[in-house]
Amino acid sequence: MAGEDQRAYGWSRPPWLEPVAEEHRAVRDRVGLIDLTSFGKIEVSGPAALSLLQRVATADLDGPVGSVVYTQWLDGHAGMVADVTVVRLAGDRFRVVTGAGYAASDLGWLRLHLRDAESVQLRDASDELTCLGLWGPAARDVLGAVTDDDVSNPGFPPRTAATLQVGGGEVLAQRISYAGELGWELYVEPAWAVQLWDRLMRAGHDHGVAVFGYRALDSLRIEKGYRYYGIDLTMRETPLEAGLSRFVAWDKPDFVGKEALVARREAGPPAMRLRSVTISDRAADAADADWLPVYGGEAVRVGGEVVSRLRSVTYGHSLRRMVGYVYLPTHLTVGDEVEIEVFGRIVRGTVSPDVLVDPGGERMRA
Repeated sequence: MAGEDQRAYGWSRPPWLEPVAEEHRAVRDRVGLIDLTSFGKIEVSGPAALSLLQRVATADLDGPVGSVVYTQWLDGHAGMVADVTVVRLAGDRFRVVTGAGYAASDLGWLRLHLRDAESVQLRDASDELTCLGLWGPAARDVLGAVTDDDVSNPGFPPRTAATLQVGGGEVLAQRISYAGELGWELYVEPAWAVQLWDRLMRAGHDHGVAVFGYRALDSLRIEKGYRYYGIDLTMRETPLEAGLSRFVAWDKPDFVGKEALVARREAGPPAMRLRSVTISDRAADAADADWLPVYGGEAVRVGGEVVSRLRSVTYGHSLRRMVGYVYLPTHLTVGDEVEIEVFGRIVRGTVSPDVLVDPGGERMRA
């Protein structure tokens, strides 16, 4: 919606809502293509590369070459300082993929924890690689049409990476999806990026491929329960409060923040927990609750008292509801209601399951 003047619609229903809905539906129902080049990419190599990464990561990164691992990095108090994926490119070479704007801080964290005797090379490679996201039920059909390499489910399982030949160039494909759909992140040298994009668009034409952007991605990822570092996850919270304890390798000998994290776990459930809430000012059985001017940061009340503020919020186009994240007292369960202050009035928020679309993850594993 280039050229739209927000002064014309103020805080009312935005004119871009329906175009974003079309992008969202394309990824859920067909296939979508997005430019993710803004992701930060850090190269970690050398004899002690694994030791360094194991020291800072809560997950176990000592997997086979081609493994892709989602993990958090903690400070000494178990607060989350990073939320990244790590791909093992060789025995002594890894690539850390992080959010846009976090490459410098994550690189600094690695340097801070590098020991004097360790031989590790660290490099910000963010500008050296273009990243395209190809996600949706038809993603395999589209990717398979541009390469002769095996992209079948047995040949290319989830959370693995492999180099594919596409035309005259090589593409590192990582089978992982921030949209919660079947698909890949595709990393290629910038000189080959336009060729890769054009090939994918041509191959996807008969499958109804659509280009989509970050507003649609926000809707897709929140419906799937995926968090965003800097808003949903910060240094003030631990993986326990964020609902990410399943990604912690508790049996690892040690990692930064482990002692504090274990102590918190042994002390019992945290007082607050990140929860999904659906937000509506219509009756609970309304078939189509409308968009609301909720943007994040709004006060959330329980029993008339403010207990928290909303974090990420978007319109979930599969749910046809506003949906967001908020840290709530752990005694609240699915179905409980909270009050949300929206421009001086109260609307209802309903505590919902962490994953609202495809909770079993079958679509990503298809």
